[in-house]
Amino acid sequence: MALKFGLGFPTCREGTAYPVPYVEPSEMPAIARQAEERGFYALWGNDHLTTPFAIRQTQDLPPNFYEPLITFASLGSVTKRIRFFLGVLVLPEREIILLAKQIATLDRLTNGRVMLGVGIGSYKEEFEAVHPEHAKANRGRMLEEGIDALHKLFGERRVTYAGKYVRFNDVELAPKPVQQPFPIVVNAHADAALERVGRIADGWVTGGGPIDKTAEARVAIDAAARAAGRDPATIPLHLQIWLSLGKDRDEAIRKLKRSQHWRRTLAMRTDVSEEEHLRRFAAGNLIGDADEVVAQIRSVRERTGVDHLGVVMLGDTTKELLDDMDLFASRVMPAFAAVAV
Repeated sequence: MALKFGLGFPTCREGTAYPVPYVEPSEMPAIARQAEERGFYALWGNDHLTTPFAIRQTQDLPPNFYEPLITFASLGSVTKRIRFFLGVLVLPEREIILLAKQIATLDRLTNGRVMLGVGIGSYKEEFEAVHPEHAKANRGRMLEEGIDALHKLFGERRVTYAGKYVRFNDVELAPKPVQQPFPIVVNAHADAALERVGRIADGWVTGGGPIDKTAEARVAIDAAARAAGRDPATIPLHLQIWLSLGKDRDEAIRKLKRSQHWRRTLAMRTDVSEEEHLRRFAAGNLIGDADEVVAQIRSVRERTGVDHLGVVMLGDTTKELLDDMDLFASRVMPAFAAVAV
């Protein structure tokens, strides 16, 4: 089975992967079209409603966070095949009925090209900033209620829901999504979240950690799936990974160290040396020339069984992004066009 490659799209990546400012809305259609032309499977859009503290510490200006649903709606008419992966929406921050309407509409407008990934969010302070009234809420339970409610709204004609956090009466949602049943991919890194993936998710999305830990987490998810009477093979892995690509390893390291991703990483863990930060990056991400990156991806696939690799390409400008997309598509992706799992 060929490995699918997604492209990390700059919806809310200013301040996280990229400097501020980074992308103009007028550049987004060209990035999307080039990704489609070069054979990428999906665009990966991330989600923030406000600026996390670690980003504020490294930027003088607030990052431009482009809401991913609206951004992808603007790109549906300029593309034909590429899928739109919401990877991930912070579900506890969203009003469920409006979100269901937005997802269903976008799936209709793009003829079934929407992929929905959801999670509780990496930054708890962001959730508390936009929902201070729920500062003590159980975000895991909010997530599970939201997933359950979405499935019902997408699949049933009329729905009443009475959860602790999600409540509504006799809602009729139309149109329904093109995809039926509509799959929902769940983000998880450890413990109860991994059990949740095995129990209820249509796929698993993760990233940012050591590949060995991802492989261990896969074992936990498979065990939870079997305990719930499910086949683990029905839960594909969508793995987000960062890439610093250069003509050789030294150039790739220099590129990483001038990136906003590096500045943010240092700000989040000031107790860790630069050498250790570099070791940790290499343990969970891609760095080097094209041949080195091919070898690293082969290792990642062998250890995790990843089905869909979402690649966030580091750099300071959208020109670098377009150039790296071309290089990656011509030198890296062909090595995985028909690789057996």
